[in-house]
Amino acid sequence: YEVLGIKRNATDKEVKSVYRKLTLENHPDTLMAQGVPQEFIDLATEKMATINAAYDTIAKTRGLK
Repeated sequence: YEVLGIKRNATDKEVKSVYRKLTLENHPDTLMAQGVPQEFIDLATEKMATINAAYDTIAKTRGLK
């Protein structure tokens, strides 16, 4: 929840919405298209892995698809 920046009592819809927003903002492919330097793309890749892991954990706990 901390990684996604949401509270534990957030609705499933809110969780998915925040996840999608963070994915759009931090996806390495999006940053590459914007011409961001490689070091930022590497950081974005690590951040996306963290975001995905956090979402996967929450989704499994809540039974989200």
